Amino acid sequence: MKSTTFKNQEIIERLNSNFYFIDFNAEEKRDITFHNQTFKYKPAGNNVGVHELALQLGTMSNQITYPVLCVLNEKNEIIFQYSNYLSPKDFKMLLEKLKG
Repeated sequence: MKSTTFKNQEIIERLNSNFYFIDFNAEEKRDITFHNQTFKYKPAGNNVGVHELALQLGTMSNQITYPVLCVLNEKNEIIFQYSNYLSPKDFKMLLEKLKG
């Protein structure tokens, strides 16, 4: 989606005007404070690991999923998760539904 859907100018404009969009790497090594909690990278072996925030946001059915689209509401509650490719057309429809 990085090379297709998120390069679509209309989608970029909709995201920037109606949402706070973050592209987050699950292997990010920096500590991140979010919602008054500090999340850290957890190594799982030699050059392998996952960030706690990725686990928090990307876990679906008790399993971490890559990649995952995760939408939070104003209370930082997960209101939508999706782990498959979305075409620009489908993503535009999703944004309209989420915008409410």
